[in-house]
Amino acid sequence: MPADGKGDAEGRVVPATFIHDLNNLLTAIHGYSTLLAADLPAGGQEQDFAARILAAAEEARQLVARVPRKRPISPLRVLLVGGAPAHLAGALETLGLEVTLAATAREAQGALKASTSDWDVVAGTAETLSSLGGHGLPLAAVPAGADAVTVDALIRAARG
Repeated sequence: MPADGKGDAEGRVVPATFIHDLNNLLTAIHGYSTLLAADLPAGGQEQDFAARILAAAEEARQLVARVPRKRPISPLRVLLVGGAPAHLAGALETLGLEVTLAATAREAQGALKASTSDWDVVAGTAETLSSLGGHGLPLAAVPAGADAVTVDALIRAARG
């Protein structure tokens, strides 16, 4: 692993589940060797061996703490405008989007005036989006009858 801690030469990182399991294993080794060292006679070769296991487990835990991890991905936040695409909100959330519904373009306009930083993309029919272009957010036009996977792809493409 490079000293900068950003992955190997190819930019790979270790999955968080592996790191979690490895930490659990090292904690068990650390705990067992602590108990073992306390139970063995002082000054003996066995206690020295248990102390070395304890030190190795602690060193391994410190090394694992430096392993690059995947960062949690924040969800793409979408303002979904109009009644037509509203039925897709639940399905879009299962695809990893954070959806806020605005029933009308007027309601969306008010929300956007209050704060554009709450969303990454505005999605809706071309008709509802026609009055929402002046806020600096990408717009994703949802065609009539589109399914959630198609809308998800359109939203992600609009985001770039």
